[in-house]
Amino acid sequence: MTSLAAQPATERRNETSERSHRKVRRGLMLTHRLPYPPDRGDRIRSFNMLKLLSRHFEVGIACTSEENVWLQHHQLLHTIAHRVAIQPISDTYSKIRSATALLTGRPITPFTFFRQGRADTIVQWHEQEPFDAIMTVCTGMVPYARLLIDPRYTKRHTFMANLPTPRHVLDLMDVDSVKWATYAKQSWPPMSWVYGAEARRLRRVEAGRYDTFDALTVVSEAEAQAYRDHVGESDRLHAIGNGVDLDYFTPQDDPGSACHTICFVGVLNYRPNADGVTWFAQRVMPLLRQRVPDATFQIVGRHPTPKIEELANIEGVDVVGSVPDVRSYIQRSAAVIAPLRIARGVQNKVLEAMACQRVVVCSPEAHEGIDAVDGEQLLVAHEPEQWVAQLRDVFDKHERRQRIAAAARQCVERTYSWEQRLGPLVDLVAGEPVDR
Repeated sequence: MTSLAAQPATERRNETSERSHRKVRRGLMLTHRLPYPPDRGDRIRSFNMLKLLSRHFEVGIACTSEENVWLQHHQLLHTIAHRVAIQPISDTYSKIRSATALLTGRPITPFTFFRQGRADTIVQWHEQEPFDAIMTVCTGMVPYARLLIDPRYTKRHTFMANLPTPRHVLDLMDVDSVKWATYAKQSWPPMSWVYGAEARRLRRVEAGRYDTFDALTVVSEAEAQAYRDHVGESDRLHAIGNGVDLDYFTPQDDPGSACHTICFVGVLNYRPNADGVTWFAQRVMPLLRQRVPDATFQIVGRHPTPKIEELANIEGVDVVGSVPDVRSYIQRSAAVIAPLRIARGVQNKVLEAMACQRVVVCSPEAHEGIDAVDGEQLLVAHEPEQWVAQLRDVFDKHERRQRIAAAARQCVERTYSWEQRLGPLVDLVAGEPVDR
């Protein structure tokens, strides 16, 4: 990132003029995770949202964090946002609040992320510099938006009486109620009951039963259809897709025809990732090793659970864990896999591998939100034998591998820049077309 002081004087004057011209409106962005570093799907999306919105709004960002926050991350957000407030959330207290929500009939997700101290900060910001719009990311942060919109709460503060109600956009990303319903189907009691209850309760939040939304957004047309099928019709629903940083994830040279390494990249304590990786290591790798004895599967990502670490006992499986730069592992792989059996929305891991000019072999669920053609820009596999066949083709048919990899890069260059994907979001938050 180039510092302001390092820029030419004329460029600094132009940027200052542009900032003073465009920041005539104030926006509040609410996220359930610190949007930096952009190293997982929701953070990647929210970080790029923040950057884009900050060009058109004077943005304050309030977020929660279950992890330690580094000073440099806090400082970096201050270079983008006008105000930054980060609420630490302890695992123990979150579990207590989750249990309380379950027993009192409230949805667990929003109740778990709410803290009164952060709520007071948001109200104070609004009193000092009123917000024109609120961008809420995921249902977990909806209770904070209610403080500035819902008359049940605004009437408690006399200063809000003469303020116009901020415009409110909720980015669901994925339809979480569908995810919880899937968990319920795949689990045994009592957890199936817990997951089922959360699915029903969140569905009411997503439907706007308790709140006012000027617009709802999801990451793909497939998610929009899932919303219509499971939550209901809405004329405020919009599909705003994910992009990929094409300057960071650049084309990598092919590792050569002798390379029989594949890799997975993702946060490893996230249930869909853990489920998919475990299934692949146990069901596919033994078959693949029978056909390709030196085939290696590298599992790359933060927070590997004990069950994930145990997968290293399987022949050919290497649990790498957290790394400073995932691109080096993508570079050394003939293919990147996404064997997710529970997948919602757009898989950033697939887009990033395609941007690195790698063949992606993925499940139908991981492919669902990606606008790429099976057999031309990536490969889709269903059952273990088909996974083995697809990967053997990647290993053996070098020219075809290079052709699909090049087409993958061209696909994301053509369709998946962040500016292109998130551009319509600015109009939704502003409530009118914005000159970009």
